[in-house]
Amino acid sequence: MIPKDLLLYLEGLPLPEVRFYAETGSTNQDALDWAAQGAPELALVVADHQTAGRGRFSRQWFTPPGAALAFSIVLRPVQVSTAHIPLYSPLGALSVVQALENAYHLKPQIKWPNDVLLDDRKVCGVLAEALWQGETLQAIVLGIGINVAPSSVPPADQILFPATCVDEAVGRSINRWELLAEVLKVLLEWHGKITTSAFFAEWQKRLAFVGQMVRLENPGGDSFEGLLLGVHTNGHLRLQLDDGSERSFAIGDLKLRPLS
Repeated sequence: MIPKDLLLYLEGLPLPEVRFYAETGSTNQDALDWAAQGAPELALVVADHQTAGRGRFSRQWFTPPGAALAFSIVLRPVQVSTAHIPLYSPLGALSVVQALENAYHLKPQIKWPNDVLLDDRKVCGVLAEALWQGETLQAIVLGIGINVAPSSVPPADQILFPATCVDEAVGRSINRWELLAEVLKVLLEWHGKITTSAFFAEWQKRLAFVGQMVRLENPGGDSFEGLLLGVHTNGHLRLQLDDGSERSFAIGDLKLRPLS
């Protein structure tokens, strides 16, 4: 059963169907399964507690009961090119950033390509997964996890990047469902506009570590260091190397860390 206060905050949003789980493994997996069964565009899955939430690099996303936001939305883009699929992750990040700005007057940033930071600490992760039938894209499931209460922040020995929560940044307890509604409002505004110059301008404006030295690492152990310049209009990261040359890196299995 969907909590009444959740329904109240979602009222007025063009969501055709919402599924709520008091406990589930992964909202992304639930949404992918639902999409394969014919879930409509903008179908939403929300969970109070995830036991097997997942992030990038197959890492687990910590979602204790009553303390965080964990949700996934089914998107069925029309005529989207394969090259544009990676842009759905930053779409989720920008939606969270602008929601935090609008609702709580915070100043979050986006750690390329899709993590949301508050005071240089991670508060949100985004995972976009595509559903294919042969070579035809059926749907994109956009999963978002946000640390809301202090108990949602994993122990320091279980994380690879410093973490925080929204309550700490705001200085009080906020309503999770209010934040969810705000994120969805922004997401619906940008959905369908991810290839526009306006989208990249807003992303670039909030990009973390611009003008700072950073390191990129891939799963194979290779690393690249340089001055972070920004993002191209295809979502690739622009890095100025030590010899003064510029190199671009596509969204993928890359970890970004500031050197300072």
